[in-house]
Amino acid sequence: MKNLDINYIQKNLKTREFGRKLFYFEQLDSTSSHLAELSKGSVGQGTVVIAEQQTAGRGRQGNSWHSPPGQGLYFSLLLRPGLPSVKLSGLTLALGCSAAEAVEKITQNPVTVKWPNDLYCNSRKVGGMLTEMQSHGGLIDNAVIGIGLNVNNELIPQELCDTASSLRLETGKATSRENLLVGLLSGLEDDYRLFREQGFKSFAGRLTARFFLQGKRASVQDGLGIQMRGVVSGFDSDGCLLLTDQQGRIVKCCSGTVTEMER
Repeated sequence: MKNLDINYIQKNLKTREFGRKLFYFEQLDSTSSHLAELSKGSVGQGTVVIAEQQTAGRGRQGNSWHSPPGQGLYFSLLLRPGLPSVKLSGLTLALGCSAAEAVEKITQNPVTVKWPNDLYCNSRKVGGMLTEMQSHGGLIDNAVIGIGLNVNNELIPQELCDTASSLRLETGKATSRENLLVGLLSGLEDDYRLFREQGFKSFAGRLTARFFLQGKRASVQDGLGIQMRGVVSGFDSDGCLLLTDQQGRIVKCCSGTVTEMER
């Protein structure tokens, strides 16, 4: 196992904010939990916490994220938007698109985005993103963006093999984790600035081109256990998923878990 070369990352990073303050650990329970604690102090926007291994990495809806040492990228990024939550609609999906493009550029292999926050390569999940926000006085003070990527993993836990994979398994070659992190932070910084200036609509064309499950039958189960089914027809201006049901009606899903259905 080779640890990340932090000196190389800092030397090659050309961002203005993202990653300029970087906390590196060999092991943490969760990079997002640690960054959330740091955010209560004076650390600025763009601060990154990265770990070789997480013992309690997490995904959406309380799911755990498998984070073995020295093989993936497990990091969290701090944003300080100072905006009402309505202005941040679609942020995770927009940054997911940015991340997919960065991974694709480094690996030279197509990467798609599964709503609302997963990255897929060859129709298998290789990464995910989790956004956790804190508000005060009606404004979002902090947004912690947690990103987990299976990069050079050669083995995937048996219980995850049906859906999950790694960039190495899908491309047949190892990927520099350092170059991948540099590319991700650079792209995320540019696209976060674009999101603040123009909103989610500026990502529509880019996202449509790499939208996983587009035109396929899927079911969405929301947090209340309500299930909606239909053909994925895209997303709206706020980043909500759109399904066309059997009656031809458009159904909007703003949260939930998506599962592809057999035709």
